[in-house]
Amino acid sequence: MNIFEEISDMFFVEVKDLPASEGDIISLQNFSTIKVPNDYEEMSKIATELEINVKNQMYIRIWSPLGCIEMNEAHRIQKYIPESLAIGDDEGGYVLIYMEGKEGFGLYMVGFGNIDVEDAVLVAPSLRDLLINNIGIDVVMSGYV
Repeated sequence: MNIFEEISDMFFVEVKDLPASEGDIISLQNFSTIKVPNDYEEMSKIATELEINVKNQMYIRIWSPLGCIEMNEAHRIQKYIPESLAIGDDEGGYVLIYMEGKEGFGLYMVGFGNIDVEDAVLVAPSLRDLLINNIGIDVVMSGYV
């Protein structure tokens, strides 16, 4: 089963674009300062530029590989958190970022206005854990912290 077939009923993919090309995924792998997480790659091979409704109350966006490169560069993510990769946002000023944080490696949220490892809050061990097992849905729903 792929991640879209297993997604929790707390989430609904409302918008999605075409899958990423192998070249786009390779570009992201070459850009990233960390190993691109498997769950992100898996999703990108099925669909990109996702807008996911969370409990009919808010949205999270998961960017395409080229969108990741663009947003990481535009917000200088790796300048502030060198070993990281931002993969999306909550449309409300917070970025979803894979990184090594205070609670180990995982998917964290941190404000675009203060990208700092000390301010990042763990959402879930992985995007898969969030979308399938609802781990961290409370963090996402809380508007960060």
